[in-house]
Amino acid sequence: RAALALVLLSFTVIPGYAAEGTSAFVRLQFGQDVSIEVPRNWTFLDQNIRKHLNTYSEAVVKLSGMDVNQGNNLILVAANTYTRGSGPAATMRLSVRSLGEKCPTQSEIKFADPLELKRSAELSLQQLSSSLPDNVRSIQVIDARVERLGRFYSLVTEQQTNYVTGPTRDRLDVVCAGSKRYKLYTSYRKSEAW
Repeated sequence: RAALALVLLSFTVIPGYAAEGTSAFVRLQFGQDVSIEVPRNWTFLDQNIRKHLNTYSEAVVKLSGMDVNQGNNLILVAANTYTRGSGPAATMRLSVRSLGEKCPTQSEIKFADPLELKRSAELSLQQLSSSLPDNVRSIQVIDARVERLGRFYSLVTEQQTNYVTGPTRDRLDVVCAGSKRYKLYTSYRKSEAW
């Protein structure tokens, strides 16, 4: 609500600032492969915290009985924004992993069956459900589909995580490009969807 008020105020009080061309977003470029625009006012997590995220992800998946190795997963950028209360109101994380021959082709992704994608997401969630943290009541897959993201097709999974403190909406975009898999994870408190 405060952000909406600030946007409306900016149209009336500070029109000169917008005219200077200063954007609220900054473009981060990672080699020739990928770039992303992120809000300048978000809190960017340092390399050490990003490594902890990798370690935590591997531990949760291994506790559920699945074999995973996060050693070749590189979190390129992770950021949070805070509005009220404890914990972030929204988060984002962009990572890349080299897979060799395991990555589906863009053609395979383009023609993937949405029902099969949703079934696969639900099965993965069932496997992880035994190792959910104490503050998570439940997780539900909302949708799974293919979308165009830039010049690539992306596998999109949306879910709702019901925390003790309230629900969040989570989205995972997975883009396979050659032998690399990029994952863009975003999440926000449902009560602050605006």
